[in-house]
Amino acid sequence: MNNEPEKSPLANKVLNKLENSQIKMRPKAYFVLKTVLIALAIVAVALFALYLTSFIVFALRASGLWYLPKFGFNGIGALITLLPWFLILIAALLIIVMEVLVKYFSFAYRRPILFSMIGIITLMLLGGLIIDRTQFHSNLFQKAQERRLPIAGELYRNFGASKFRDVHRGTVSGITDNGFLIETQNGQTLTIIVTPDIDADIKKDDVVVVLGKQDNGTVQALAIRKIRDNLPLRRMPMNMNKQFFK
Repeated sequence: MNNEPEKSPLANKVLNKLENSQIKMRPKAYFVLKTVLIALAIVAVALFALYLTSFIVFALRASGLWYLPKFGFNGIGALITLLPWFLILIAALLIIVMEVLVKYFSFAYRRPILFSMIGIITLMLLGGLIIDRTQFHSNLFQKAQERRLPIAGELYRNFGASKFRDVHRGTVSGITDNGFLIETQNGQTLTIIVTPDIDADIKKDDVVVVLGKQDNGTVQALAIRKIRDNLPLRRMPMNMNKQFFK
């Protein structure tokens, strides 16, 4: 009488493939090398995603888009339109690639994909905000303006968003009878006209973001906000409608 337990169909299938030499045995070094390469790929993708995320935050702050929600619904609508969606899409694709690579490891494989994605996105956003608060991107920006950044120079010289003509960030260089003057990051001087219904206590050397259409160097301000940040920008392209990569 045969007392051996009956094998499952899957076990029988695996045994049949082993007997027919359809499954090749691989040395332990193969799996170790594969694990190391996947881990290195995760680190490389994570670093690039972190760099890109922090750059997007830097670009939003330097261009003034970061402060548009302070202008109410009009500012929020403009922000949605002007966001650098191309860069955001690349960052999203990098996060998806990272999720696929991380799933190779058993500790991540057991977790729901939603939780894993939320965790990765949260880490990227927090890391991007932390890096943005350093001088990392500001220093690269200055090198790009001095033509000393060969690889990512075009990215820093052309960063921003399209249809940026109605948002102006600059430093107040003088006070006039009906407004003030600002010096933009590209060295242009704009005359800001302030109507009596706008409550803005503006002083010389204030850094401001002005919402309003420009006409021959004059901007009729619709809204004004003073901002405070640590971005030492001497020059920034005015035309934000260029491609990020050429």
